[in-house]
Amino acid sequence: MKTCKYKTGFTLVEMVVVIAIVAVLATMVVGIAAHIDSKKDQKRARRTIVLLSTALGQFHDYGFNYDKDSDYAAFGFPLDCNDFVAGWVEDALEAALGAENVLISDPNASYSGNEVMYLLLSMVPASRETLGKIDRKLIASRDATITIDGRVYPLLRVIDPWGETLLYDYYEESIPPPDSDEARTFPVITSAGPDRLFGTDDDITNR
Repeated sequence: MKTCKYKTGFTLVEMVVVIAIVAVLATMVVGIAAHIDSKKDQKRARRTIVLLSTALGQFHDYGFNYDKDSDYAAFGFPLDCNDFVAGWVEDALEAALGAENVLISDPNASYSGNEVMYLLLSMVPASRETLGKIDRKLIASRDATITIDGRVYPLLRVIDPWGETLLYDYYEESIPPPDSDEARTFPVITSAGPDRLFGTDDDITNR
């Protein structure tokens, strides 16, 4: 009587095919997960920009008390101090606020309009409450403070989910202060987007 012998297990070719299929499926899963994460980050960036735009509107409605004799009295939004050195920020705030003494703890850094924006928004109750709704992971600090007539404030800025500082653009920066005719109707807030480069197609803005 003949008996039939059956092979058990995989042949080498079958194992290679299985491994290839698993690799393709894994790549698809990773790609889908990355796409979902990217969409989630873009949604966080948009929400953050909406909150900042809301806070800016509240600041404007509040009628922030710039010094009436300063060159900044005609401006309705926080100062735009992009790429200012510490001394320029100090001078601009002294003039705008009518402050006697403004001092930044790190005088060797360059500061963004975003930091001055955050500082001034935090001085208006409604705007400060709106800032509190921003994901705390998107609030960054350079571990510097600014002292205005004896009161110490942290220098904070808002970043996007990719780690880049949001651009706050209200007017053409200049020293001395710009003419109020150079101001935008409403400030522009911009995230560089996933590629972390400003001026590309994936920028996210309130424009």
